[in-house]
Amino acid sequence: MTTPVTVLPLLVFEAAGCLMAIDASEIGHIWSDPDFGKIRSGVAVDLDEYFTQGQSQGPWLRWVRGTRSAWLRVRRIIDVVPVSLAALTPLPALLSAQQRTHAFLAAGVQGDDVFLLLDPGRLTQ
Repeated sequence: MTTPVTVLPLLVFEAAGCLMAIDASEIGHIWSDPDFGKIRSGVAVDLDEYFTQGQSQGPWLRWVRGTRSAWLRVRRIIDVVPVSLAALTPLPALLSAQQRTHAFLAAGVQGDDVFLLLDPGRLTQ
């Protein structure tokens, strides 16, 4: 008997000098309007600024999980790719214990690209 493979669609994007991914089903909206700051409300995190103190000029992603949500600014969106959960490698406890890297759940490989799986719910303000 074989175990069914669980595949998760991940939105892969660039931020803070590396590739990151989040569950594509948790993206409610993508916004690239330069006047975005005038209309957004709620929590907003520029991921370049969060991880490297630089600022991104890319699009904003609306992350939504249940009643929680936030706007995440990224450098650029790469693609939505199906990834097997078995292909993800959990981050070592040492990295997941740090304040900034606590937001990452796992690392994954898609073709030649290595990415970090981000849980926006773990970002600290």
